[in-house]
Amino acid sequence: MSPEDMVTREKQNVYKELTDLSKEQKELMDGIYDEFTQTFKETMDEMMRTRSFDKMRTKMEALRDEKDGLIADVLNENQFATYQEAAKNRRAGAQEEVKSVEPRKKWTVQGILADGEDGSEIIGATIKLLNIRDSTKSKYAVSDIQGAFAIKNVEDAFYRLDITSMGYHSYTKVIRVGSVDMNLGRIFVKQDSKMLETIEVKGEVIAMEKKGDTLQYNADAYKVNNDASTKDLVSKMPGIVVDGSGVSANGETVQQVLLDGKRFFGQDPLLSLNTIPAEVVKNIQVFDQKSEQSQFTGIDDGNTTKTMNVVTKEGKRNGKFGKIYGGYGTDDHYHAGVNLNSFGKDRRITLIGMSNNVNIQNFSSEDLAGVGGGSQRGGFRGGGNDNFMTGTQSGITKTNSFGVNFTDKLGEKATLESSYFFNKTDNNNNEFTNRQFAADGRDYYSAENRSNADNLNHRMNMRINYNINENNRLVIRPSISYQDNKSKDYSDGVTRDENGEVIKETQNNYQSFNKSYNISNDIDFQHKFGKIGRTLSFELSNRIQDTDRKNYQQELLIELDNDSLTNYEYLTKEKQYSYNVEVTYSEPVGANGQVSLQHEINYNDRTSDKKAYIVDEEQENKTFNSGLSNEFESGYTTHKTELSLTNRSFGQFFRAEVAFQHAILNSNQFFPETGSFQRKFDNIIPSLMGRVNFKGGGDMFFRYSGETDAPSVSQLQNVVDRSNTLLWSLGNPGLKQSYSHSFFMRMGKSNIDKNTSISNYTRVETTLNYVTNETQFADEDMVIDGVEVPRGTQISRPINLDGYWNATNSTTYGMPMTKLKSNINTTIGLSYRRQPGLNNEVENFASTYSGSAKLSLVSNFSKDIDFNIYYSASTNTVVNSAEARSNSNSNYLTQTLGGKFNLTFWKGLVFRSDIFYQKYNGVNDEFNTAYTLWNLSIAKKFLKNNLGELELSVFDLLKQNRSISQSVTSTYLQETRTQVLQQYFMLTFSYQLRKFKASK
Repeated sequence: MSPEDMVTREKQNVYKELTDLSKEQKELMDGIYDEFTQTFKETMDEMMRTRSFDKMRTKMEALRDEKDGLIADVLNENQFATYQEAAKNRRAGAQEEVKSVEPRKKWTVQGILADGEDGSEIIGATIKLLNIRDSTKSKYAVSDIQGAFAIKNVEDAFYRLDITSMGYHSYTKVIRVGSVDMNLGRIFVKQDSKMLETIEVKGEVIAMEKKGDTLQYNADAYKVNNDASTKDLVSKMPGIVVDGSGVSANGETVQQVLLDGKRFFGQDPLLSLNTIPAEVVKNIQVFDQKSEQSQFTGIDDGNTTKTMNVVTKEGKRNGKFGKIYGGYGTDDHYHAGVNLNSFGKDRRITLIGMSNNVNIQNFSSEDLAGVGGGSQRGGFRGGGNDNFMTGTQSGITKTNSFGVNFTDKLGEKATLESSYFFNKTDNNNNEFTNRQFAADGRDYYSAENRSNADNLNHRMNMRINYNINENNRLVIRPSISYQDNKSKDYSDGVTRDENGEVIKETQNNYQSFNKSYNISNDIDFQHKFGKIGRTLSFELSNRIQDTDRKNYQQELLIELDNDSLTNYEYLTKEKQYSYNVEVTYSEPVGANGQVSLQHEINYNDRTSDKKAYIVDEEQENKTFNSGLSNEFESGYTTHKTELSLTNRSFGQFFRAEVAFQHAILNSNQFFPETGSFQRKFDNIIPSLMGRVNFKGGGDMFFRYSGETDAPSVSQLQNVVDRSNTLLWSLGNPGLKQSYSHSFFMRMGKSNIDKNTSISNYTRVETTLNYVTNETQFADEDMVIDGVEVPRGTQISRPINLDGYWNATNSTTYGMPMTKLKSNINTTIGLSYRRQPGLNNEVENFASTYSGSAKLSLVSNFSKDIDFNIYYSASTNTVVNSAEARSNSNSNYLTQTLGGKFNLTFWKGLVFRSDIFYQKYNGVNDEFNTAYTLWNLSIAKKFLKNNLGELELSVFDLLKQNRSISQSVTSTYLQETRTQVLQQYFMLTFSYQLRKFKASK
C-alpha cells in the first residue's frame, strides 16, 4: 500500500467517527493531513533510496507523534479520544505537547502577494502565521510596497497562513515549516466583488483602479509628450492637483514620493516628480502609508502619511537616465543644468545641478531655511505664472545649485539613504509697500525698498535603517546645515495722515551679515515581543542651532525741519538647544484592540545676546547703547503622559487619546535690566481620530486634537527693536502659553467605473490665549510702557487674546470628458478667519471671508497634442468689529485665466505656448492691475531617437509681467508690488539620456 493510501484510509476512518467537527476544525485537519502525507511520502522515498531501514521506525513514530500533537490542539478532549481510537494510535499520551529531543532550527517564510485579476502587487496586507500547537509562537508581517513579505525565525511546526487586506477575500492555507526556508512564491488573492466592482472596457486601458487601501492610476491611460516628467503625467490624473505649492491628491497634500517603494529625495514631492521621466512609469499609487511603528509591529496606530508611489516599468528599473541642458539669451541671460540618475537593484544615485540668472531657483525651499531671521526684508512671492516661477524669492535671482542623492543596502540588515545639497543665490529686488493701519484706519505707511542678498547654503541628511532581527529595529536620522547670508537694503519709508500730509519720513541703509549652523539627530529603537501587538519603543532627538548676526544701519530721519543722521551697529548671538525623549509601550486588547502608554519629555533652551552701538564715522569710534541692547534666555520644558486606545476592525479604525501635560516656562533677562520669572501650565490634552470605509468605495477620516504652544524668545524679550524707525516692536515677558482645539475631516470617493474622484475636507481651529499684537500709533510724542515713542511711529508688542478662529472647507472633483478625450479637475473652497488684535487700546476682530474656485481642462488624446486650460478666481472680504476701523473694511478679487499648449508636428518640430492672464482688484486703486504673461518657444528634435533638442524661446512676449500680493491682519491692511523678470529671448540645447538594462 502506498503512503498516500495509508494516510487516506486513516483519514476516512477518523472522519467517519468524528461526526461533530466544525468547519474550521475540518479545514485545519485537512491541512495537517495534506502536509503529513507529503512528509510521509518524502520520508519513505528517502529510506528506499538510502536503504536506512533501521531508522524507519523511529522517524515514522516521530512524524506520527507530531501529527497527533497538532491534531490534539485542534480537537477537544472527547474528540481527540475518538480520534486516537479511530487512528489506532499506539501512544496514549499524544494529547500532551510533544517536545523534540534535538534543538530545532528556525526558518524563513516569504512570498509576494498579487492581485488575482491582473497580478499587480498588494500593499499593506496583513500576513499571519498562526502556530496550530502553540499560539504564542505565532508570527506576522505586513506586505511592503512591492507586495513582498518575509517572516523570519519560524520554528518547525504546522501553521495556518492567514492573509487579509481590505477589498480582497481572506486567504487561508495550512502549511508545514521545517527542513528548509520556505518561499511561497506569488500568492494570488481574489478581489472581493462586493466591495470592488470593476468593469473592464475591452480594448481600453483601465485608467484608475482600487487595490485595497490604494488608489492606482495606470500611466498608459494618460497621453503625455515623449520628454514629459512624472509631474506632467500626474497633472492629468483625476483628483491630483500640481501647483507651485506642491502636490495634492483628493484634497490632501502629498507629503512624500516613493520610487518603486523606496524613499526618493526625502520629503520633496515636486523635486521627485520633476526628476523622474514619465516614460519609465507604469503606475502611480496613492495611499496612506502607515507609520514606521505600525509597519514594524503590524498594528495600525492611525498615524499615516499621504504617499505617492511611482512604480516603474520592468525594463526601466536598471540603468541610467537624465537630462543635460544649456542656454544663452539676450541681456546675458543664461540657464544650464544637469539631472543624472543611475539605478541598480539596491543602489540608486542621482546628481542634479543648475546655474542660471532667470529666476529658476532652489531644488527645495529648505535651501533658504533660516535666512528670514536676519533683516526680514525678503519674501517668497513669485511674479507671474507660478508654473514658471515655482518656489522663488521676490526679485531677480542668480542661482548656482548642486545636489546628490545616494541610496544603497549595507549588508543584509541595513539600508542607507543620504543626500547633500549646495545652493548659492544672488538676489536683487525692488519693492513697494502700501499699508493702512491704526485704530481709526486713517493713517498710512508706504515704503520703497531696494535690496541685494547673497545666500550660501550647505545641507546634508542621512537615514540609516538597521533591522537587528525580526523583533528589533534601529533607525538613525542625522542632519546638518550651514548658511551664510549677506544682504544690503535701502528703504525710504513715509507715514501720512488721512489728508496725505507727511508725518515722518526715514531713509535707511541696512547691511546684514548672518552665519548659522544647525545640527540635529533622531534615534528610534523599536522592539516587538512574541505576542502580537505587544511593543516597546524609544525615541531620542536633539537639535543644536547657533547663529551670529552683524547688522549695520545708517538712518536718516526727516521730520519737519529737523533732520538727523545716525549710524548703528548690532552684534547678535543666538543659540538654541533642544532634546526630546519619548517612550511608548503597547499591549493588545482583545482581537482588534491595542492600548498604549506613552511618556514624553521635551526641553527647549533659547538664548539671545544683542549688543547695539552708535557709530561716529568722523571720530571713527562707537558708543555702546544700552537702550537697544539686551541679553535674554528662555527655557521651556514639558512632561506629557498619554494613554490611548485603538480599535480596528474590517473597514474601520478608531483611536482615542488623553494626555496630561505639565509645562514650565522659565524666562531670564540679564540686560539691560535683570529679572526672571517662571510660569507653570497644567493641561488635559484629548485627541480622537477615526477612519471608516463606506460601501461603494468611499471613506471618511476625522481627527480632533488639542495642542499647546509656547511663545518664542523674540516675543518674550522686553526690549525695543528700532531697526525700522517708523515701525517699532517690543517683546512681552508676560506672555502665556496658547492652547488650540482643532478638528479635521476628510471624505472621498473614487468611482472606478466612471474614472471620477471626489473629495471634501473641513478644518476648524480655535485658540485660547492666542498670541497677537497690541499696536499703538503715536499721533504725537508720547511715552508707552516707559518707552518714549516719537510722533509718526507705530509700536507693537505681542499679547494674549482669546477669540481666534479659522475654518476652511474645500471640495475637489475630477472626471473625464469622453467626447473631448480630456479630463476636468475642479476645486471650490470657502474659508473664514477671525483674528483678534488691540489697536490704540481698542479691541478689534478682523474677520476675513474668502472664496475660491478653480477649473482646469487637461488633454488626454494624443502624445503630440498636449494642453492644460484653467481658470481660477479668489475673493476676500475683510470686516472689522471695531466701529473706528469700519472704514478699513475692504474686499479684493483676483482672477486668473491661463493655458499651456504643446504641439509636436512635422519632422520633430515642437511648438510650446504658456499664457497667463491675471486681473487684480485690490484695496487701493493704485494697485488695481491686469496683465498677461505669455511665453513662447519653437524647438527641433534631432539625434538618435530624437534625444537632442534645440529650442528658441521668449519669456514675457508682451512685456507685461507683474507681481502683487496682499496681507490682512487685525492691525493693518497691506499690499506689496515686487520686481519681476522682464522679456528676454534664449536659445537652448538639451539632451535626454536613456540607457536601460533588462531586469534580471
